[in-house]
Amino acid sequence: MSEYNTAPDKKGGGISGRAIGGIVIAALVVVFIAINRDQVELSLLFFTLNTSLWVALTIAAVGGLLAGFLIGRKKYKR
Repeated sequence: MSEYNTAPDKKGGGISGRAIGGIVIAALVVVFIAINRDQVELSLLFFTLNTSLWVALTIAAVGGLLAGFLIGRKKYKR
């Protein structure tokens, strides 16, 4: 065995509180989308669309996820 082990020691292991929170929020969003299935009329700028509410909520959730990912990214200098 080598004396120069450079692998970092793991703390505690298991799932983090942040991951648990994310899973809980994701589950709530999925349930919320699943129970809202009515037809709605959506207006955005110059067009109107008739669609199911769950489709609109899914689009909004994915957009929010993408925005959060892009805002939360760390910037690395070269």
